[in-house]
Amino acid sequence: MANTLSNGDDQKKSLLHSKTAPSTLWSLAGSYLTTTCRTLVLGKLKGLHTGSLTIVEPGVGVYTFGTKKSAPSVEIRVLDSTFWPRLLLHGPMGFAEAFMDGIITCKSVTDVLELLIINRDETSDYNTLSSWALSIASGFYRATNSLSVSRSNVALHYDLSNEIFAAFLSDDMTYSCPIYASATDSLEAAQIRKLDRIIEQARITATDHVLEIGTGWGSFAIEAVRRTGCKVTSITLSKEQKEEAEVRIKAAGFNDKIEVFLRDYREVKGTYDRVVSIEMIEHVGRENLEAYFACVSKLLAKKRGVAVFQTSTMPETRYEAYCRGTDFIRKHIFPGANVPSIAQIIASMHKGSAGNLILDKLENIGGHYVKALKTWRETFFSNFSARIRPELLKNNSGMSELDIEVFKRKWEYYFSICEAGFKTKTLGCVMFTLGREGNSEMIQDILVECGQIP
Repeated sequence: MANTLSNGDDQKKSLLHSKTAPSTLWSLAGSYLTTTCRTLVLGKLKGLHTGSLTIVEPGVGVYTFGTKKSAPSVEIRVLDSTFWPRLLLHGPMGFAEAFMDGIITCKSVTDVLELLIINRDETSDYNTLSSWALSIASGFYRATNSLSVSRSNVALHYDLSNEIFAAFLSDDMTYSCPIYASATDSLEAAQIRKLDRIIEQARITATDHVLEIGTGWGSFAIEAVRRTGCKVTSITLSKEQKEEAEVRIKAAGFNDKIEVFLRDYREVKGTYDRVVSIEMIEHVGRENLEAYFACVSKLLAKKRGVAVFQTSTMPETRYEAYCRGTDFIRKHIFPGANVPSIAQIIASMHKGSAGNLILDKLENIGGHYVKALKTWRETFFSNFSARIRPELLKNNSGMSELDIEVFKRKWEYYFSICEAGFKTKTLGCVMFTLGREGNSEMIQDILVECGQIP
């Protein structure tokens, strides 16, 4: 008996001190972790109630959940077993990064995400306590959008390269939700229709001086001047956008009507008849919303001022949890972003302006984003090899083929998660108009229609 124990101890010591021992132990531990995580995730997926999900893990198994009697019907291929711990420990972020890294593939990530959103009550608790705690911590430690942080955040996305954005946007270079009139509408026609709707809501005339917060590539300013002859002062934090916008403004012949400044909204002085801001509120940050509307109220003409905004929105039911955590978009696409809820917007507007900005109209146009995002995604892919890849290599000398592939999948996921969100109405996009008390210009058309004024 004593000799057996001695031999066993010697074998154990040999194993622990051999060069292969650590990798063997890690392999055993990793295998156990993978099996446990796989079992827990697959167990949870049994609750899928809408659509069907098939998971294929070559050499391991094929797992099917839900019912093919309802759409969508999707398949995921797991190419690396580390997917299971990543999904269980990091939830939606783990899934997104697994897709970016190429350890899972699927025919349509948009359809997969739509299915997961539809079944979110059954699939929402992949996150363990540790993952939840990390999300909370990231919420506490996320930097607020000070002037310097705002500039840095903008540069990370919008200063990527004008050519990359031109490769998937329509020729007008409008990077926001359009308004389609029919299934045959082109993206550009839908974007111009949206810009015209904003111009009409703002009731811009030739004598007005308009402040635009967030220039983009100049499409609104150019359309506003083209339609009304007004004057536009536009501000942006993106050097790339400013340069391209000025080129486009000059080509349109509106140098005398439009000025673009590299400036934060908190640095603007003066008084303006109209204020317009298209999908910029998302970059303000929750902690700055009141101050943002205080600035708007200060800059807007006191008697006949009108302001029109367009912004993506988060449902009230998820807004507080969203603010406490982090997600793929805020980590990989728009650092510092915070998509507000409608209630948050209205409360911040009322408090920030001390009641001096009054909501006149609000319209949810989020459904139009579905087609736009699909078009952007398809155009991005069709132009990737010829336009986007060369631009990435030109601007990033050390970029490897793997880096380029990860970038490509990251943007595919970005377009897809947004498309799925708007399609399932778990994201919204609203256009809303604010005015001043007693500004009867805002009801002029109604009074004319009713025959109350000639």
